[in-house]
Amino acid sequence: MTETRATIAAAARRILEDEGVAAVTMRRIATECGVSAMTPYWHFPNRETLLEQVCQEAFDEVAAGWRQRTTKQDPLADLHATTDLLLDFALHRPRLYDYLFTAPRPAARRYPDDFAAGDSPTLNVLIEALRNGMRRGVLRDDDPVGVALTLAAQLHGLIALHHGGRIGLPDDEFRALCHRNLERILDGITG
Repeated sequence: MTETRATIAAAARRILEDEGVAAVTMRRIATECGVSAMTPYWHFPNRETLLEQVCQEAFDEVAAGWRQRTTKQDPLADLHATTDLLLDFALHRPRLYDYLFTAPRPAARRYPDDFAAGDSPTLNVLIEALRNGMRRGVLRDDDPVGVALTLAAQLHGLIALHHGGRIGLPDDEFRALCHRNLERILDGITG
């Protein structure tokens, strides 16, 4: 990626994180970067392509961070660590989280094909932890993609309720609620 292209993508991400996706315009990015109004178009044909670049970079970054924090030794601890990492991301970068995980996007990965094909950098980390748990006999043998979808849907649903003001708990209590719900699910799938 050229330096200018990277600068444009970084500006788009910064605006998205600070103000939300509606504030990300090609003209605004050009102004932020100190370049002509046409420069962003030389590197990205349109806003949607630029936003997908931002998404891909963010997903890869989040997944790499998750992989570094999972041990592969204790599958249940890895599931809790992955939960904490997603909560950290959702609570500290809510606009980027919402755009990545819940906003309609043309190139968003979809169940079942994209997830089963291993095309989701973040869900893959969860699927790996589940497969590890199933291999070790800690978790009951099941479809790891389906179980990952169940866990992700539960957690994303709670985060959406929290972001929408429907769960009136401080962040630390909300985090504890998420872990209690994870334990409820794990109780049903432990070997």
